[in-house]
Amino acid sequence: MATIVNRGEFQWRALIRRKGHQISQTFYYKNDAEVWARKTESEIDRGVFINTNEAERTTLSKLIERYKSEKLNIKPKNSDNEIDRKKALADKAKLAIKAQTQEISRLNIIEKELGNKILAMITASDIIQFRNTRLKTIQPNSANREITTLKRLLSYANDDCKIILPHGVPSVNKLPVDDARERRVSDAEIEAICSNTSSAELPSIVMLALYTAMRRGEISNLIRSNIDFSVPSAKLMETKNGKNRTAPLIPAAAVLLKALPTRMDGFVFALRGEYISQAFERARDRARAKYLKDCEDAGADVDENFLVNLRFHDLRHEATSRLASLLPNVIELSRVTGHSDLKMLSRYYNISVSELARKLGS
Repeated sequence: MATIVNRGEFQWRALIRRKGHQISQTFYYKNDAEVWARKTESEIDRGVFINTNEAERTTLSKLIERYKSEKLNIKPKNSDNEIDRKKALADKAKLAIKAQTQEISRLNIIEKELGNKILAMITASDIIQFRNTRLKTIQPNSANREITTLKRLLSYANDDCKIILPHGVPSVNKLPVDDARERRVSDAEIEAICSNTSSAELPSIVMLALYTAMRRGEISNLIRSNIDFSVPSAKLMETKNGKNRTAPLIPAAAVLLKALPTRMDGFVFALRGEYISQAFERARDRARAKYLKDCEDAGADVDENFLVNLRFHDLRHEATSRLASLLPNVIELSRVTGHSDLKMLSRYYNISVSELARKLGS
C-alpha cells in the first residue's frame, strides 16, 4: 500500500515500495496523490508499469551535457579536472573529427531552442515546430540533419541512459530534399582558382580533391602517418559515414602528397574545415574578377558560367565523374569515393552526354 505524506501546504508525497520498485511523486492535492498511487500500483501488479520519473525530472539541456561528456568526450566548462579536460581536447585535436564539430554545433542550436523542455514532455509536435522555425533561416537538408541529431539524442536517453520516455522517441518524417547538382568543373576553372589564391596550400588541396574525391573534412583531417606510399593508399579516420576507411590513391595523388613538407602536428595540411572553403571561395571570386577584366580588355565574349555557382564540394562531383572512367564498376568506385549508398553515388557520377556518346561510339 502506498504511503501518502503531507509535506506542507499543497505538498502531498506519494511513496510506493512494491515488487522491487521504489518510486515517489509529489502533488498539490492529496486526492491526486491517492489516484496516482492506485493507478501506479495496479500497473506494477499487471507488469505494465513504466517508470518515467527520470524523464519527468530531466531537461534536454542536462541530457545534452551528458551526451557531450559520454559520447563526444567533452567535459563541462566548469570541470575541476583540468587534466582530463586537456586530454579530451588533445584527443579531439588528434582525431580532428569534422563530423563531431558539426554535431556539437547542432546540439548547441537544439539546446538554445529546446533546452528547458522536460524529456517526458517532448512530442513530435514540438520537434515539428522546432523544424519549421529553423526552416526560416536554413535549408531543408540542414533542418533534416538537426532533427536527426535531436532524435539521436532522445534515442541515447532511452537506450543508453535508460531514461524511459513515456511515448518513446517521437517519429518525424524527413523533409523531401532535391539538392542534386550537375555542376562539372573545367580544367580552366581549376587553373584559374589555383593561380589566384594567397594560400600556399589551396592548390595542393584542390588537386588532391580532384585526384581522390575526398570530402573537405577528410582532406583537412588527413594525417601523414596514415598514408601508405607503398600501396599507395590513405587511411581516413571517422569519415562522414562514421567509419574509418582506407582509400586507394592514383599515382598522381601519391606524388602530390609525397612532395608536401612534413608538419610537426602530424597533419598533411594546416588549413582546417571551413577555412578551406573560405580560401576556395576567395580564390574563385578573384579569378572571376580577373577573367571579367581580361575579357573586357580583349573585347572578348564573357562565359556567364565560368567560375559561377562553383563550390569546393563540386570538386568531389568532378573527381567522381573522372574516376568513373577508370573504374566503371560502381562497387569498386564506391570503395574509392567512400559512398555507402550506391544511389547517392549515382548523384555524384555526372558523366556528360558527349562522354556517353563517345563511349557508345567506341
